[in-house]
Amino acid sequence: MPAENLTVQPDSRPKILLIHNYYQIPGGEDTVVANEKKLLEANGHEVVLYTRNNNEIKTMSRWKKLLLPFMTVYNPRSSRDVKRIIKDENIDIVHVHNTLNLISPSVYYAAVKCGVPVVQTIHNFRMICPGATLYRDGHLCEDCIGKGLLCALEHGCYRHSKAQTLILVISVLLHKTTGIYGKLNYICLTEFNREKLLTINKKKQIIDPASVFVKPNFSFPQPQEAPQAGHSEVSQ
Repeated sequence: MPAENLTVQPDSRPKILLIHNYYQIPGGEDTVVANEKKLLEANGHEVVLYTRNNNEIKTMSRWKKLLLPFMTVYNPRSSRDVKRIIKDENIDIVHVHNTLNLISPSVYYAAVKCGVPVVQTIHNFRMICPGATLYRDGHLCEDCIGKGLLCALEHGCYRHSKAQTLILVISVLLHKTTGIYGKLNYICLTEFNREKLLTINKKKQIIDPASVFVKPNFSFPQPQEAPQAGHSEVSQ
């Protein structure tokens, strides 16, 4: 979806669907989602939040756990949920954060099919490195950029598991092949992140560089405590 589709009139307030898959251990991405929701609402936007939590995996039946690798690649439930929310809530923009494991990239297809532009915030390097960090065995590693994602299988870069790494490699390669990555807009946190993300275009253009933007994370200022009686602040 071309970036210009995100242009809106100054007096309009697009309704935004935020999508986020919580990990079992809370992290910084969760804080980013909460902060962005708060900021958007403070500026007059209506925000709808669609989330899943990987803690759900602990209570899944054995049958569902067997299906988890397939759901990681494409989860029909997430697709149906997002299509319903877009239609019921008249969503204007879908903003995706994390999709691993339960949400999956299926939400991209759902939004595009509904004619709604999609923004994906890039919190890590998973699209070019199954381990997500470009770091392995105590050193920087860009083997997957130079030689292809199959390099990650040799080392089991995701959770030290070749089987789980294979699922992520299949997911990225499949969604590259369908062309869905080229229909998204991207937010990177730094220019360095943007540069690394665009190495996905090494052999052919997968992502339009004009649709990749840089927006750092932010935090809200904490209220300062009033000076205690009998004390004064002196500038040094």
